[in-house]
Amino acid sequence: MQQYPLLLHFFIVLKEKMQHFGGFKNVLFILLLAGFTSISCQQREKPRFSSSEVIELDSSIAASPQVESYISPLRDSVEAIMNEIIGQTKKEMFPERPGTALSNFIADLIRDAAKREIQRISKENLPLISVININGLRAPLPEGNITVENIYSLMPFENKMVILKLSGEQVTQLFNHIGTSGGDGIAGATFTFRNQQVLHPEINGNPLKNKQFYYVATSDYLASGGDHYTIFTKASEKHTSKHKIRDLIISHIRKLTNQGRIINPTDEKRVILE
Repeated sequence: MQQYPLLLHFFIVLKEKMQHFGGFKNVLFILLLAGFTSISCQQREKPRFSSSEVIELDSSIAASPQVESYISPLRDSVEAIMNEIIGQTKKEMFPERPGTALSNFIADLIRDAAKREIQRISKENLPLISVININGLRAPLPEGNITVENIYSLMPFENKMVILKLSGEQVTQLFNHIGTSGGDGIAGATFTFRNQQVLHPEINGNPLKNKQFYYVATSDYLASGGDHYTIFTKASEKHTSKHKIRDLIISHIRKLTNQGRIINPTDEKRVILE
């Protein structure tokens, strides 16, 4: 059952969306649990529906004690997992263009994870940056306690981390796209975007060099050209990590908590739009 994280996320969303529909949600919940669990255990055939029916969901549908007794332990287990407090933030953080403390926080931890991945697979030592799309951060992180569910809301996708090798000229094109789009989250780089031009691009505090090569860590969605990041599809090398970005976020926050640290990322401007 390799699809457990996705299945878990599905049921959490389902629970939230149907919380006002009384007993019927329990019936639908267990039917979908059985169906999707079966699907997740099969890898050869894709699921398909032979028929469908529209059922109105309202409070007139009575709860079933029998179904409730069956799914209650499952629901309680999911809620226990999602309600676990894994860390704390000093302030509420929102995903906004051209970049905020939240996008800096996510981009920084992806870059740190990519450093470890590069060392693990013994890749050559090149300057490294990371890019995360603001559109992919779907919820703020609240001030105070952070739960697993908060991270699933922030990053509801199954995207994996990808490391790409780009030339300096391609990185300039990347920055041009980020500037044209109004900004996105980056780490290890800064630049100014003025009059449709990339000005003063720096990588790790050094001027960007067109003939040099760089690593860019990002999501597999962007690496495949999503959000018009077509420059990523022209990378000379591509390594897809086994780690999902959401799992990296959770792991990083746990690490900070174990160190007695509170999440308080920098809100420095890395993409300056003029």
